[in-house]
Amino acid sequence: MYDFSRCKLCGENTAAPKYKLKQMSLYACSNCDFHYIDVLDDFPDEQPGKSLLTEKARNFIESKLPQNAIQLKKDLEFVKAHVALAGVPCLDIGAGAGLFPSLLKEAGAVPHGIEPQQIFREFALEKFQISLRRELIDDPYWQNEYAGYFDVVTLWDTLEHVNFPAETIKAASRLIKPGGYLFLDTPSRDSFFYRVSEWSCRLSQGSKALLLNSLYSPKPYCHKQIFTTAQLWALLENSGFSVVGRSSLHRSGNKLVVTCRKSCERRGGK
Repeated sequence: MYDFSRCKLCGENTAAPKYKLKQMSLYACSNCDFHYIDVLDDFPDEQPGKSLLTEKARNFIESKLPQNAIQLKKDLEFVKAHVALAGVPCLDIGAGAGLFPSLLKEAGAVPHGIEPQQIFREFALEKFQISLRRELIDDPYWQNEYAGYFDVVTLWDTLEHVNFPAETIKAASRLIKPGGYLFLDTPSRDSFFYRVSEWSCRLSQGSKALLLNSLYSPKPYCHKQIFTTAQLWALLENSGFSVVGRSSLHRSGNKLVVTCRKSCERRGGK
């Protein structure tokens, strides 16, 4: 059982419940002001030999692809603005139904992907002939076999969902070559909507927490934490990255869309 008083960003035992939300508490750290809920995902056992991809599920996922493609094509252009993708090994963390790895493949890259949900992995294999892995980024499968392997790692709409975001970024860093790139997008706590949500909850003494409840959820694979710009930048820099810039292709004020580059220096020398 995780002790949620231990901040999931700075690691200090300085966090406490700040707002009582629906079926969860929103914790805030007095040391770094990180916000996260007191819920972690459990990952169910696989069902080998049994397909979860029913016709209904397949049709539902298919119905979401056109809208998702609009965003992910922008993401691809953001990546291509920094990296020539031909022959480049790339890893997409939180690959979902496999659409972004398929776009990377079309662009000439060599795509790899992580997706913990079996139903999406089945869809990706059937639809795009993309084989995604269940193992999370800190698993020995990745850490032992792919250390320093990837030129590009992406986390599109993923960092806010993972159980331990600091560990996720640090584990991703170990898989990226010196000079390689990390691309991600994640909701921004600096957004006007978040500030209004917090203001409403605070002034109503918790009776009007509907807006915060729309930003966080205890359901599996939903939002567990949201970063400020300063918090995300500090995490990236502490994990060995230099922030290169933010995307001009993404115009939502509610999200942080960033690329950063891993230092070319190695510990103990270059």
